[in-house]
Amino acid sequence: MLKNNTMVTNKVLIAGMLIFATQSYAGHQQTEPVEYLIDFEIAGSANPDGTFTINGPGFAPLWIFGSGEITDKRYSWRKAADLKDGIISFSAPVNGIVNFTCEPGSCEIRMKDGAVFTSNAGVSLDGRAIQKWGPVINSPDFDPINGVFPTRILGCGGLKEIAGKGKAAGMVGSICFNGVLNFNQNNPFELTGSSKCTITVHTPDPSIPIE
Repeated sequence: MLKNNTMVTNKVLIAGMLIFATQSYAGHQQTEPVEYLIDFEIAGSANPDGTFTINGPGFAPLWIFGSGEITDKRYSWRKAADLKDGIISFSAPVNGIVNFTCEPGSCEIRMKDGAVFTSNAGVSLDGRAIQKWGPVINSPDFDPINGVFPTRILGCGGLKEIAGKGKAAGMVGSICFNGVLNFNQNNPFELTGSSKCTITVHTPDPSIPIE
């Protein structure tokens, strides 16, 4: 009986929290979400503390087929953003999975309209490199002779816009990525790769501070 009462209490608390969150927006002008799909090229190098600093341009996809498939072709005139000074740290592999994270306040994404997104916003930007799935053999970077093995990566995290410019000025939201990192067995201090990233942001509640 106690268990059932606890479940009911929890449900009431959750419902109350949702009602409170909804009421806190009374009179606040909510902006519709702004969404992006950006395909980044990644290049980086190791730091003395074992982290990597990565940079690279981001391109808006030219074709999205009716099936939802996205072409891997990139065109310079479709450049939409730049990734600047992302600091990435990796953990040791566990069961063929390498966890990694982007340091809060790094991984800046600078959009063409002046908006600047930075990682965190109270939710860390974390990912995983899945070694146990094997290398992405059809990747143009697959080069086993020279020790380059593209590895599938995936992850998500929080973003906030800090420049106060562009369509997404002052917004917060999320980024999710799906791509590859090219780990070079012959040069472990070099890191390259690519990732398609979806970004969705909206106007935050002005009464709640964002980290």
